[in-house]
Amino acid sequence: MDSVKFEPNILSGKCSCQSTASVTTWKEGKQSKKRVKTSDLIPQDIKTTEWPFGPDSDVAFMVIKANEVRNCIVCRTVFIEKFRMPQFWWTDTYKRMNGYFGMEYERNDDGIIETCSTWSRALIKQPEPLTDLAASLDLQYRWTKFNIFTRWYIEEKTIILAFDPVETVQKRLGEMFMNCLDEEELRDPYWPYTRILEELVSFQGSSIWSLRDLVRSIELSPNRDPRTLREKPNYDYSRMHDIARHSIHVSETLDLSVKLSRDVIQEHEKWMKLHTNIPFYTRTYSNTHSRLVFFSHALFSLRCRSSSNHQRLSNEIQLRFHTDAQYDSQVSVEISNSAKSDGASMRWIAIVSLIFLPANLVSSVFSTTFFETANGMISVTNDFWIYWAALVAVTIMTLALWFCLSQFNAQIGGKRFRTFTVWKKAEKPIKISAQCAI
Repeated sequence: MDSVKFEPNILSGKCSCQSTASVTTWKEGKQSKKRVKTSDLIPQDIKTTEWPFGPDSDVAFMVIKANEVRNCIVCRTVFIEKFRMPQFWWTDTYKRMNGYFGMEYERNDDGIIETCSTWSRALIKQPEPLTDLAASLDLQYRWTKFNIFTRWYIEEKTIILAFDPVETVQKRLGEMFMNCLDEEELRDPYWPYTRILEELVSFQGSSIWSLRDLVRSIELSPNRDPRTLREKPNYDYSRMHDIARHSIHVSETLDLSVKLSRDVIQEHEKWMKLHTNIPFYTRTYSNTHSRLVFFSHALFSLRCRSSSNHQRLSNEIQLRFHTDAQYDSQVSVEISNSAKSDGASMRWIAIVSLIFLPANLVSSVFSTTFFETANGMISVTNDFWIYWAALVAVTIMTLALWFCLSQFNAQIGGKRFRTFTVWKKAEKPIKISAQCAI
Protein backbone atom coordinates (compact mmCIF):
# COMPACT_ATOMS: atom_id res chain seq x y z
CA MET A 1 0.00 0.00 0.00
CA ASP A 2 1.64 3.22 -1.18
CA SER A 3 -0.27 5.64 1.03
CA VAL A 4 -2.48 5.68 4.07
CA LYS A 5 -6.14 6.38 3.28
CA PHE A 6 -9.14 7.06 5.51
CA GLU A 7 -12.83 6.94 4.89
CA PRO A 8 -14.28 9.99 6.61
CA ASN A 9 -17.54 9.37 8.42
CA ILE A 10 -18.40 12.88 9.56
CA LEU A 11 -21.71 14.64 9.27
CA SER A 12 -21.63 17.44 6.80
CA GLY A 13 -21.68 20.12 9.49
CA LYS A 14 -19.61 23.23 9.81
CA CYS A 15 -17.24 23.85 12.68
CA SER A 16 -17.84 27.05 14.62
CA CYS A 17 -14.99 26.78 17.14
CA GLN A 18 -12.29 27.88 14.67
CA SER A 19 -9.79 25.61 16.44
CA THR A 20 -6.40 25.30 14.73
CA ALA A 21 -3.58 22.80 14.92
CA SER A 22 0.15 23.32 14.50
CA VAL A 23 1.52 20.62 12.20
CA THR A 24 5.19 19.72 11.71
CA THR A 25 6.13 16.99 9.23
CA TRP A 26 9.45 15.19 8.74
CA LYS A 27 10.99 13.30 5.84
CA GLU A 28 14.67 12.31 5.57
CA GLY A 29 15.81 15.10 7.87
CA LYS A 30 13.67 17.80 6.26
CA GLN A 31 10.95 19.51 8.27
CA SER A 32 7.88 21.44 7.20
CA LYS A 33 5.62 23.49 9.49
CA LYS A 34 2.13 24.82 8.94
CA ARG A 35 -1.09 25.62 10.79
CA VAL A 36 -4.47 24.28 9.70
CA LYS A 37 -8.03 24.34 10.99
CA THR A 38 -8.92 21.25 12.96
CA SER A 39 -12.13 20.77 11.01
CA ASP A 40 -10.14 20.73 7.75
CA LEU A 41 -8.06 17.71 8.71
CA ILE A 42 -10.53 15.66 6.67
CA PRO A 43 -11.72 17.52 3.58
CA GLN A 44 -15.48 17.45 3.08
CA ASP A 45 -15.43 17.56 -0.72
CA ILE A 46 -13.63 14.26 -1.35
CA LYS A 47 -14.23 10.75 -0.13
CA THR A 48 -10.66 9.90 0.82
CA THR A 49 -7.63 11.78 2.02
CA GLU A 50 -3.98 10.98 2.43
CA TRP A 51 -3.29 13.90 4.74
CA PRO A 52 -1.07 14.41 6.61
CA PHE A 53 0.93 11.64 4.97
CA GLY A 54 2.03 12.41 1.51
CA PRO A 55 5.08 11.14 -0.31
CA ASP A 56 7.12 13.85 1.42
CA SER A 57 6.41 13.03 5.10
CA ASP A 58 7.07 10.07 7.40
CA VAL A 59 6.36 11.73 10.76
CA ALA A 60 3.67 14.27 11.60
CA PHE A 61 3.76 16.11 14.93
CA MET A 62 0.60 18.05 15.78
CA VAL A 63 -0.16 20.37 18.70
CA ILE A 64 -3.86 20.36 19.56
CA LYS A 65 -6.01 22.40 21.95
CA ALA A 66 -7.91 19.60 23.64
CA ASN A 67 -10.59 21.70 25.35
CA GLU A 68 -11.61 23.37 22.09
CA VAL A 69 -11.82 20.02 20.33
CA ARG A 70 -13.69 18.43 23.24
CA ASN A 71 -16.40 21.08 23.08
CA CYS A 72 -16.85 20.87 19.29
CA ILE A 73 -18.64 17.80 17.93
CA VAL A 74 -17.23 18.30 14.43
CA CYS A 75 -13.60 18.58 15.55
CA ARG A 76 -13.94 15.76 18.07
CA THR A 77 -15.37 13.48 15.40
CA VAL A 78 -12.38 14.29 13.19
CA PHE A 79 -10.01 12.82 15.77
CA ILE A 80 -12.22 9.84 16.56
CA GLU A 81 -12.80 8.93 12.91
CA LYS A 82 -9.50 9.93 11.35
CA PHE A 83 -6.99 9.02 14.06
CA ARG A 84 -9.07 6.26 15.67
CA MET A 85 -8.80 7.88 19.09
CA PRO A 86 -10.88 6.12 21.77
CA GLN A 87 -14.10 7.95 22.46
CA PHE A 88 -13.68 7.55 26.21
CA TRP A 89 -10.45 9.56 25.99
CA TRP A 90 -12.51 12.74 25.64
CA THR A 91 -14.53 12.24 28.83
CA ASP A 92 -13.93 14.29 31.99
CA THR A 93 -12.89 11.17 33.90
CA TYR A 94 -9.67 10.79 31.92
CA LYS A 95 -9.21 14.54 31.68
CA ARG A 96 -8.80 14.69 35.47
CA MET A 97 -6.43 11.74 35.79
CA ASN A 98 -2.81 12.31 36.79
CA GLY A 99 -1.44 9.60 34.55
CA TYR A 100 -2.16 6.53 32.46
CA PHE A 101 -1.02 4.50 29.47
CA GLY A 102 -3.06 2.57 26.92
CA MET A 103 -2.63 1.01 23.50
CA GLU A 104 -4.41 -1.05 20.86
CA TYR A 105 -3.65 -2.71 17.52
CA GLU A 106 -5.66 -2.82 14.32
CA ARG A 107 -5.27 -5.94 12.17
CA ASN A 108 -6.29 -6.68 8.62
CA ASP A 109 -8.21 -9.74 7.48
CA ASP A 110 -4.98 -11.77 7.44
CA GLY A 111 -4.27 -10.95 11.11
CA ILE A 112 -1.35 -8.66 10.28
CA ILE A 113 -0.99 -5.60 12.51
CA GLU A 114 -1.43 -2.51 10.35
CA THR A 115 -1.61 0.21 12.99
CA CYS A 116 -0.61 0.66 16.62
CA SER A 117 -2.20 3.43 18.68
CA THR A 118 -1.01 4.53 22.11
CA TRP A 119 -2.20 7.22 24.48
CA SER A 120 -0.42 8.38 27.59
CA ARG A 121 -0.68 11.11 30.18
CA ALA A 122 1.78 12.28 32.82
CA LEU A 123 1.79 15.28 35.15
CA ILE A 124 4.79 16.87 36.82
CA LYS A 125 4.57 19.30 39.73
CA GLN A 126 7.61 21.56 39.72
CA PRO A 127 8.32 23.80 42.74
CA GLU A 128 10.00 27.03 41.71
CA PRO A 129 13.74 27.29 42.52
CA LEU A 130 14.40 28.68 46.00
CA THR A 131 15.63 32.29 46.21
CA ASP A 132 16.25 34.65 49.13
CA LEU A 133 13.03 36.50 48.33
CA ALA A 134 10.99 33.34 47.85
CA ALA A 135 12.17 32.00 51.21
CA SER A 136 9.91 34.49 52.98
CA LEU A 137 6.93 34.14 50.62
CA ASP A 138 4.48 31.40 49.76
CA LEU A 139 5.88 28.53 47.75
CA GLN A 140 5.44 28.88 44.01
CA TYR A 141 4.98 25.93 41.68
CA ARG A 142 3.72 25.02 38.23
CA TRP A 143 2.16 21.94 36.66
CA THR A 144 3.63 20.49 33.48
CA LYS A 145 1.54 18.08 31.43
CA PHE A 146 2.45 15.40 28.91
CA ASN A 147 -0.72 14.36 27.08
CA ILE A 148 0.37 12.37 24.04
CA PHE A 149 -1.41 10.23 21.45
CA THR A 150 0.61 8.30 18.84
CA ARG A 151 -0.49 6.26 15.85
CA TRP A 152 1.98 4.11 13.93
CA TYR A 153 1.31 2.61 10.51
CA ILE A 154 2.84 -0.43 8.92
CA GLU A 155 4.31 1.83 6.24
CA GLU A 156 6.62 3.07 9.04
CA LYS A 157 4.79 6.37 9.33
CA THR A 158 3.85 7.93 12.66
CA ILE A 159 1.39 10.58 13.82
CA ILE A 160 2.11 12.22 17.19
CA LEU A 161 -0.57 14.39 18.80
CA ALA A 162 0.36 16.59 21.77
CA PHE A 163 -2.56 18.12 23.64
CA ASP A 164 -2.32 21.49 25.42
CA PRO A 165 1.42 21.65 26.07
CA VAL A 166 2.76 24.93 27.45
CA GLU A 167 4.97 26.90 25.10
CA THR A 168 8.28 25.69 26.53
CA VAL A 169 7.15 22.06 26.52
CA GLN A 170 5.75 22.40 23.00
CA LYS A 171 9.12 23.60 21.76
CA ARG A 172 10.99 20.79 23.50
CA LEU A 173 8.56 18.17 22.22
CA GLY A 174 8.96 19.41 18.67
CA GLU A 175 12.74 19.29 18.97
CA MET A 176 12.94 15.86 20.54
CA PHE A 177 10.51 14.26 18.07
CA MET A 178 11.89 15.87 14.92
CA ASN A 179 15.63 16.18 15.59
CA CYS A 180 18.12 13.33 15.28
CA LEU A 181 15.55 10.99 13.77
CA ASP A 182 16.71 7.81 12.08
CA GLU A 183 14.52 6.14 9.48
CA GLU A 184 15.50 2.78 10.91
CA GLU A 185 13.95 3.49 14.31
CA LEU A 186 10.63 4.38 12.66
CA ARG A 187 10.08 0.63 12.24
CA ASP A 188 9.29 0.44 15.96
CA PRO A 189 5.86 1.84 16.97
CA TYR A 190 7.21 2.65 20.44
CA TRP A 191 10.06 4.86 19.26
CA PRO A 192 8.33 8.10 20.45
CA TYR A 193 8.44 6.83 24.02
CA THR A 194 12.21 6.86 24.09
CA ARG A 195 11.86 10.64 23.73
CA ILE A 196 8.84 10.97 26.01
CA LEU A 197 10.47 9.05 28.87
CA GLU A 198 13.68 11.01 28.43
CA GLU A 199 11.77 14.27 28.88
CA LEU A 200 9.87 12.83 31.83
CA VAL A 201 13.17 12.01 33.52
CA SER A 202 14.39 15.56 32.86
CA PHE A 203 11.27 17.28 34.22
CA GLN A 204 10.85 14.94 37.17
CA GLY A 205 14.52 15.30 38.04
CA SER A 206 14.20 19.08 38.09
CA SER A 207 11.13 18.77 40.32
CA ILE A 208 12.81 16.37 42.73
CA TRP A 209 15.93 18.50 43.18
CA SER A 210 13.92 21.70 43.61
CA LEU A 211 12.06 19.97 46.42
CA ARG A 212 15.33 18.71 47.83
CA ASP A 213 16.63 22.31 48.01
CA LEU A 214 13.56 23.29 50.03
CA VAL A 215 14.15 20.42 52.45
CA ARG A 216 17.84 21.26 52.70
CA SER A 217 17.06 24.88 53.58
CA ILE A 218 15.07 23.59 56.56
CA GLU A 219 17.87 21.25 57.62
CA LEU A 220 20.37 24.14 57.60
CA SER A 221 18.15 26.39 59.74
CA PRO A 222 20.21 28.09 62.53
CA ASN A 223 17.56 27.42 65.21
CA ARG A 224 17.49 23.71 64.47
CA ASP A 225 19.72 22.61 67.40
CA PRO A 226 17.87 22.77 70.75
CA ARG A 227 21.18 23.06 72.63
CA THR A 228 21.76 26.54 71.19
CA LEU A 229 18.30 27.90 71.98
CA ARG A 230 18.09 30.87 74.35
CA GLU A 231 14.43 31.63 73.75
CA LYS A 232 11.39 29.80 72.46
CA PRO A 233 11.86 28.96 68.72
CA ASN A 234 9.37 30.35 66.25
CA TYR A 235 9.09 27.62 63.63
CA ASP A 236 7.01 28.10 60.49
CA TYR A 237 5.05 24.86 60.67
CA SER A 238 2.62 26.06 58.02
CA ARG A 239 5.45 26.38 55.47
CA MET A 240 6.90 22.99 56.37
CA HIS A 241 3.54 21.29 55.97
CA ASP A 242 3.07 23.12 52.67
CA ILE A 243 6.37 21.66 51.46
CA ALA A 244 5.21 18.24 52.68
CA ARG A 245 2.04 18.64 50.62
CA HIS A 246 4.14 19.37 47.52
CA SER A 247 6.29 16.34 48.32
CA ILE A 248 3.22 14.11 48.40
CA HIS A 249 2.07 15.43 45.00
CA VAL A 250 5.54 14.97 43.50
CA SER A 251 5.72 11.38 44.75
CA GLU A 252 2.24 10.67 43.41
CA THR A 253 3.01 11.88 39.89
CA LEU A 254 6.40 10.17 39.95
CA ASP A 255 4.81 6.86 40.91
CA LEU A 256 2.52 7.17 37.91
CA SER A 257 5.47 8.00 35.64
CA VAL A 258 7.28 4.87 36.84
CA LYS A 259 4.11 2.84 36.23
CA LEU A 260 3.79 4.36 32.75
CA SER A 261 7.37 3.42 31.85
CA ARG A 262 6.91 -0.15 33.05
CA ASP A 263 3.68 -0.55 31.11
CA VAL A 264 5.39 0.73 27.96
CA ILE A 265 8.22 -1.78 28.47
CA GLN A 266 5.72 -4.58 29.04
CA GLU A 267 3.82 -3.80 25.83
CA HIS A 268 7.06 -3.40 23.90
CA GLU A 269 8.17 -6.85 25.04
CA LYS A 270 4.92 -8.26 23.69
CA TRP A 271 5.56 -6.45 20.40
CA MET A 272 9.06 -7.92 20.18
CA LYS A 273 7.73 -11.43 20.75
CA LEU A 274 5.26 -10.97 17.90
CA HIS A 275 8.13 -10.14 15.52
CA THR A 276 10.88 -12.50 16.59
CA ASN A 277 10.80 -14.09 13.13
CA ILE A 278 11.93 -10.84 11.47
CA PRO A 279 15.71 -10.58 12.07
CA PHE A 280 15.83 -7.38 10.02
CA TYR A 281 13.97 -5.53 12.81
CA THR A 282 15.67 -7.21 15.78
CA ARG A 283 18.42 -4.59 16.16
CA THR A 284 15.96 -1.68 16.02
CA TYR A 285 13.63 -3.23 18.57
CA SER A 286 16.53 -4.14 20.86
CA ASN A 287 17.93 -0.60 20.85
CA THR A 288 14.52 0.90 21.56
CA HIS A 289 13.92 -1.58 24.37
CA SER A 290 17.29 -0.86 25.98
CA ARG A 291 16.55 2.85 26.10
CA LEU A 292 13.08 2.29 27.52
CA VAL A 293 14.53 0.13 30.29
CA PHE A 294 17.23 2.70 31.06
CA PHE A 295 14.79 5.59 31.39
CA SER A 296 12.51 3.43 33.52
CA HIS A 297 15.42 2.79 35.89
CA ALA A 298 16.16 6.52 35.93
CA LEU A 299 12.57 7.27 36.95
CA PHE A 300 12.77 4.64 39.68
CA SER A 301 15.98 6.24 40.94
CA LEU A 302 14.20 9.59 41.15
CA ARG A 303 11.36 7.89 43.01
CA CYS A 304 13.84 6.72 45.64
CA ARG A 305 15.17 10.27 45.95
CA SER A 306 11.59 11.56 46.31
CA SER A 307 10.94 9.07 49.10
CA SER A 308 14.15 10.20 50.80
CA ASN A 309 13.08 13.85 50.54
CA HIS A 310 9.73 13.07 52.12
CA GLN A 311 11.31 11.13 54.98
CA ARG A 312 13.88 13.85 55.62
CA LEU A 313 11.14 16.46 55.72
CA SER A 314 9.06 14.36 58.12
CA ASN A 315 12.15 13.96 60.30
CA GLU A 316 12.69 17.73 60.40
CA ILE A 317 9.06 18.39 61.31
CA GLN A 318 9.26 15.82 64.12
CA LEU A 319 12.54 17.33 65.32
CA ARG A 320 10.93 20.75 65.61
CA PHE A 321 7.96 19.33 67.47
CA HIS A 322 10.36 17.66 69.91
CA THR A 323 12.45 20.85 70.17
CA ASP A 324 9.37 22.84 71.10
CA ALA A 325 8.38 20.18 73.61
CA GLN A 326 11.91 20.10 75.04
CA TYR A 327 11.97 23.87 75.43
CA ASP A 328 8.57 23.80 77.14
CA SER A 329 9.84 21.00 79.38
CA GLN A 330 12.86 23.08 80.38
CA VAL A 331 10.58 25.98 81.24
CA SER A 332 8.43 23.62 83.32
CA VAL A 333 11.53 22.39 85.17
CA GLU A 334 12.56 25.96 85.94
CA ILE A 335 9.07 26.73 87.22
CA SER A 336 9.20 23.55 89.32
CA ASN A 337 12.58 24.54 90.79
CA SER A 338 11.24 27.99 91.62
CA ALA A 339 8.21 26.44 93.28
CA LYS A 340 10.50 24.08 95.19
CA SER A 341 12.60 27.01 96.40
CA ASP A 342 9.46 28.84 97.46
CA GLY A 343 8.30 25.71 99.25
CA ALA A 344 11.57 25.50 101.18
CA SER A 345 11.22 29.13 102.24
CA MET A 346 7.67 28.55 103.38
CA ARG A 347 8.86 25.51 105.28
CA TRP A 348 11.35 27.55 107.26
CA ILE A 349 8.69 30.14 107.94
CA ALA A 350 6.44 27.36 109.21
CA ILE A 351 9.22 26.03 111.45
CA VAL A 352 9.85 29.47 112.95
CA SER A 353 6.12 29.89 113.51
CA LEU A 354 6.02 26.46 115.08
CA ILE A 355 8.80 27.41 117.47
CA PHE A 356 7.09 30.56 118.68
CA LEU A 357 3.62 29.06 118.81
CA PRO A 358 4.20 27.03 122.03
CA ALA A 359 5.55 30.15 123.74
CA ASN A 360 2.38 32.03 122.99
CA LEU A 361 0.36 29.05 124.11
CA VAL A 362 2.19 28.70 127.42
CA SER A 363 2.04 32.39 128.07
CA SER A 364 -1.67 32.39 127.42
CA VAL A 365 -2.32 29.34 129.55
CA PHE A 366 -0.44 30.49 132.59
CA SER A 367 -1.33 34.16 132.21
CA THR A 368 1.57 34.74 134.55
CA THR A 369 3.33 38.01 134.95
CA PHE A 370 7.03 37.28 135.08
CA PHE A 371 8.15 40.85 135.55
CA GLU A 372 7.71 43.29 138.45
CA THR A 373 8.02 47.06 138.45
CA ALA A 374 8.50 47.68 142.11
CA ASN A 375 10.34 50.86 143.11
CA GLY A 376 10.34 51.99 139.45
CA MET A 377 12.63 49.15 138.39
CA ILE A 378 11.81 46.14 136.15
CA SER A 379 12.75 42.81 137.75
CA VAL A 380 12.06 39.12 137.05
CA THR A 381 9.84 37.20 139.43
CA ASN A 382 10.97 34.04 141.12
CA ASP A 383 8.43 31.93 139.11
CA PHE A 384 9.92 32.79 135.69
CA TRP A 385 11.57 29.37 135.49
CA ILE A 386 8.14 27.73 135.30
CA TYR A 387 7.53 29.45 131.93
CA TRP A 388 10.80 28.22 130.48
CA ALA A 389 10.32 24.70 131.73
CA ALA A 390 6.88 24.45 130.17
CA LEU A 391 7.98 26.21 126.98
CA VAL A 392 10.95 23.91 126.33
CA ALA A 393 8.91 20.79 127.01
CA VAL A 394 6.00 21.82 124.78
CA THR A 395 8.30 22.99 121.96
CA ILE A 396 10.26 19.71 121.96
CA MET A 397 7.07 17.70 121.96
CA THR A 398 5.63 19.76 119.07
CA LEU A 399 8.76 19.41 116.91
CA ALA A 400 8.95 15.68 117.67
CA LEU A 401 5.32 15.21 116.70
CA TRP A 402 5.85 17.20 113.44
CA PHE A 403 8.92 15.12 112.56
CA CYS A 404 7.09 11.83 113.19
CA LEU A 405 4.16 12.91 111.05
CA SER A 406 6.53 13.93 108.21
CA GLN A 407 8.24 10.52 108.27
CA PHE A 408 4.91 8.74 108.32
CA ASN A 409 3.65 10.69 105.30
CA ALA A 410 6.88 9.99 103.41
CA GLN A 411 6.46 6.26 104.04
CA ILE A 412 2.83 6.24 102.92
CA GLY A 413 3.48 8.14 99.66
CA GLY A 414 7.01 6.93 99.10
CA LYS A 415 8.81 3.65 98.64
CA ARG A 416 6.55 1.43 100.68
CA PHE A 417 3.44 2.72 98.94
CA ARG A 418 5.00 2.40 95.49
CA THR A 419 6.13 -1.13 96.23
CA PHE A 420 2.64 -2.07 97.30
CA THR A 421 1.15 -0.50 94.13
CA VAL A 422 3.57 -2.32 91.80
CA TRP A 423 2.83 -5.62 93.56
CA LYS A 424 -0.90 -5.11 93.08
CA LYS A 425 -0.43 -4.31 89.37
CA ALA A 426 1.81 -7.31 88.80
CA GLU A 427 -0.73 -9.63 90.38
CA LYS A 428 -3.34 -9.12 87.62
CA PRO A 429 -1.16 -10.06 84.56
CA ILE A 430 -0.17 -13.27 86.35
CA LYS A 431 -3.82 -14.24 86.64
CA ILE A 432 -4.47 -13.38 83.00
CA SER A 433 -1.51 -15.42 81.79
CA ALA A 434 -2.71 -18.34 83.87
CA GLN A 435 -6.12 -18.14 82.25
CA CYS A 436 -4.52 -18.03 78.79
CA ALA A 437 -2.47 -21.08 79.65
CA ILE A 438 -5.63 -22.92 80.57
